[in-house]
Amino acid sequence: MCSAVNAIDASALESLEEINRRLRDGGITLHLSEVKGPVMDRLKRSHFLEELEGGVFLTQYEAMDRLQFREEPAPA
Repeated sequence: MCSAVNAIDASALESLEEINRRLRDGGITLHLSEVKGPVMDRLKRSHFLEELEGGVFLTQYEAMDRLQFREEPAPA
């Protein structure tokens, strides 16, 4: 949930990319919810959303509703 994030700089974006990469390598999908407009604008200008295997949801409720019965594939 990103509701408390008001801005994202290059360092934070780099950290987010690394978190996404490490989770993906561990067989875990990263999803984001409640991303504020300025943060989403910055993510769109980067290549992060192209690398994000998970989804971006408008609300936490929407994320939980859509993901609660989805099974993650077992790590190889």
